[in-house]
Amino acid sequence: MSKAATSASDLPGRLAGAACDQDETVLSVLEGQTSLTPEQVHQVRVAVKRLRAIWRVMAGVVDKKTARRQDKALRMAARALAGARDTQVMGETLESLRKGARDYESEAIDAVRAQALAAEQELASPAMPEGLEGVFRADLYLWRNLNIEADNAELIKKGFGRLYAEGRQQGLEAVVENQPELWHRFRKRVKYQLYQLEPLESSLDDSALSLKEFRKLGKLLGELHDLHVLDEHLRKRKKDSEDKEPFVIVHQLIARLEADRVAECRKRTRRCYSLKPKAFRKALAGAAGAA
Repeated sequence: MSKAATSASDLPGRLAGAACDQDETVLSVLEGQTSLTPEQVHQVRVAVKRLRAIWRVMAGVVDKKTARRQDKALRMAARALAGARDTQVMGETLESLRKGARDYESEAIDAVRAQALAAEQELASPAMPEGLEGVFRADLYLWRNLNIEADNAELIKKGFGRLYAEGRQQGLEAVVENQPELWHRFRKRVKYQLYQLEPLESSLDDSALSLKEFRKLGKLLGELHDLHVLDEHLRKRKKDSEDKEPFVIVHQLIARLEADRVAECRKRTRRCYSLKPKAFRKALAGAAGAA
């Protein structure tokens, strides 16, 4: 744990320490690299999401300009690796459709992969983006020297509580409207909420807040998003293909799995966000006080 973290009951200090740990881990992964493996790309992108999540929850109690600037810098760093990660995930998602598929459906998957994904495979192991290490070094410096004067109550109200209320509202909208763009927006919110709470996990064991539920919901929303991304990519590739039948078959496979994931996401959303915002803040304050 970085020296930025203090006592177990000090929420701002624990978040700052978790952020330092993320930066230090990424810098150790990037050291000496000229290109990145798919696993390294994934590690960096997850670290970016964790760091952005912490900056967002801390934005209410630290200098807002600094928080916004770092959120943007990290977002741009992740964008440089987005193509590589999307290519890998689309391939994995396409393969996941084979479970329970008939012979002709598996043949369609093979045909679609050859037509729609083969050209992108070279993107899976990109060169090290220029300036990537510098982004994390600057972020680490800021966290180590950040002036944090807020106490737990202020952070819970202006950070955790505010973001939970917004996420809960977005979840209800996605459940009712069932639109890909709403599920995608909600997916990012759930991931951020999970990453914001993870540094406090040991304090939440006996509370009404379940990180297990957030993880399950985040995983399901991720799978649903991957299906949406793959389907949109295949729709575009289908237009230029002379043999469109395999694309039609794969689209039907995606639609069946999508319906299953939507049903699960609706159920998990209601369970995960069962607490009203005031009750969430009270539960988090109680867990922090117990720590």
